[in-house]
Amino acid sequence: MKSFSSDENPSVKTVANSNNQLVVGTVISDQETPTFETVRIKLKAGQDLKPGTLVRIPVMRNEQTILIGRIRSAYECNPNERVESVGVRDALKIPKMHPTEEHSTRIFRLAEADLIEEIFNREFVENGEKKIKTETRAPQNLPNSGADVFIADVNEIVQTLGLEQDENQGLFIGETTSGTISKIILKRQSVQRHFFICGTTGSGKSYAMGVITEELVQKHKLPVVFIDTQDEYSELVKKLGGVVVEPGKDFSIRISSLTESELLDLLPEAMKKSPLQCDIVAKAFGELQTKLTNEDMAKFTLDDVLAKIPEVSAELTAKEGDIPRVIDAVQRRLGTLAKLKIFGHGVADWRKFLYPCVTINCKKLTSSQLQSVATAVLRELQNLRLRNHIPPYVAVIDEAHLFVPEGTSSPCKQIIREGVRIGRHHGICMVLLTQSPVDIDKSTIRQCNTRLVFALEPDQLDAIKGVKADATDEMLRALPKMPQGTCLLSGTYESVKHTIPVRIRKRNTEDSEGGKTPNIFEEMQEKWIKIIEELKTQGGE
Repeated sequence: MKSFSSDENPSVKTVANSNNQLVVGTVISDQETPTFETVRIKLKAGQDLKPGTLVRIPVMRNEQTILIGRIRSAYECNPNERVESVGVRDALKIPKMHPTEEHSTRIFRLAEADLIEEIFNREFVENGEKKIKTETRAPQNLPNSGADVFIADVNEIVQTLGLEQDENQGLFIGETTSGTISKIILKRQSVQRHFFICGTTGSGKSYAMGVITEELVQKHKLPVVFIDTQDEYSELVKKLGGVVVEPGKDFSIRISSLTESELLDLLPEAMKKSPLQCDIVAKAFGELQTKLTNEDMAKFTLDDVLAKIPEVSAELTAKEGDIPRVIDAVQRRLGTLAKLKIFGHGVADWRKFLYPCVTINCKKLTSSQLQSVATAVLRELQNLRLRNHIPPYVAVIDEAHLFVPEGTSSPCKQIIREGVRIGRHHGICMVLLTQSPVDIDKSTIRQCNTRLVFALEPDQLDAIKGVKADATDEMLRALPKMPQGTCLLSGTYESVKHTIPVRIRKRNTEDSEGGKTPNIFEEMQEKWIKIIEELKTQGGE
C-alpha cells in the first residue's frame, strides 16, 4: 500500500507501510474465518500476543487499507503432548524427542482476533489541490488469507481508539498493557459526558481518580468538588492547592437547597406520625420555596421555616384552641434539626470554595446526614451553574451506589440523574465511583460515556454487562484477576471507541494517597501491647 510522507501533507496522518516491521503471524483460512468480524492468526515461533493487543493486517484487494484486530484468545496445538503421548513417555521413561515449535510442522499456536476498525486513505480536493487524509471506519474489507500480521503502532492505536495525540490537550491517564506501549490520552471533552469508575477495594479506582484530578486541575484548570465518604482525597486536594472542609464545622448547607420530600425525611420519627405536623412543615417550606423560585428572596434557612410555622399552623389547625399547642410541638420538633449543625446560611461564594478543588469530607456523617449534604451541595451547585453564577465544574461522587441505588429511591438520586442527563449541555461534569456496581442504578451509569472498570468479584460481572461497550466475554472473565492499577477502559464512539486494557500512570503529586489500609500489626507492637501489659500489672478490672 502506498505510503504518503508528511512532506506531502504535514497536517494529516497517513496509513504507514508495514514492510519494515516484524511479522508476528499469518492470517489463516478455515471453515469459519476470516470474516468481517473475526480473524485467526498462526503465530510465528517466538512471537507472543497477549489478550487485548492491537494488531494490524494490511488488505490488498481493490482497495488497499489496514484492518485493526484486537486479540481475543489463543491456544497451542501440539500433538506430541496429547495425554496418550505423555502417558507413554512417562511409563517408558522416554525423554522428549520432538522438535520445538520453530522446527516442527505439527506444533503451532493460533490466536483469534476481533476486527474492530479499518484505516484507509481518503483523497479529496481542497482549493484545487489534491490531498489525502487518513480516516477510520468499521471493517468493510475481508482480510486476505495468508496476509502478514504486525503489531499496531502508536499512531494506529490512537486512531483506532479515538484518542487525543497531544498530551497537553487531553487527559493522560496511563498506557496500554501489551503490544506497542502507547500513552492513553483521553479527549478532554470526554469528561463532559461523564465518567464511571468501578472496582473492588484496593483495585486502584481511587488512585485513578487522583490521576484524572491532576489532569483536570493542573493542566486544564477545571474545578473539581469531591463528595468524599471515606476521606480518600483530602491529601490529594491539599497537595493540589485546594481545601478540605467538613459539613457542620467548616461550612453549612442551606435548607432551601432541599426539596419538600427531602426535608420531611429528616423530621423526627414522632413528627412523621402526625399528618398535621408534616402538612404544616410542608406548607411553610413550600411557600418559602415559591418565593425563592420567584426570586422574591435569595435564600432561606431553618430559622425562616420556624418563623413561618405560627402563620401556617393557624391556617391548618381545625380547633383554634389547639393552635398554641400545635405551634409549640412543630417548632420544638423541627428545631431539633438545628442540632445537626449541618444546616445554616450555606456557602457565601462557591467560586472561592470550588477553585482549584475542594473535598467535602463526609466520613463523620450519619447516613441521613450524608444524603442531605450531598443532595444540597449538588443541587445548589447545579442551580448556580444553570444561572451562570459559577464556572464549569466536575463533581466526583464516591461510593455512588449509596446515592443512586438500583431499584430503590434516595434523596440524592434525582439530582445525580439530572446531572448526568443535562450536565454536558451546561458544563456540569459527573464522575461516579463504586465498589459495588450491582447496587447502582443502571440507567444512570449508562449515561456515563467513559468507563474505567478495575478488578471485580465474579458476582459483580453481570452488573456491568449493560455498559461493557465492545468488551469481550474473555475480557470480563479476566476482571477478577486484573492486576492492581490496571483497568478495562471502554466507552462510546464519542469517547473511547473500543475497549482496551490500560495501566494507570503514576501520580505526579507525591504522598497524595488517602484511604490507605492501616498496619494493624505494627500498631499492636508499637502501641497497644505496651498499654495492655501495663493495665494487667496494675491489677483490678
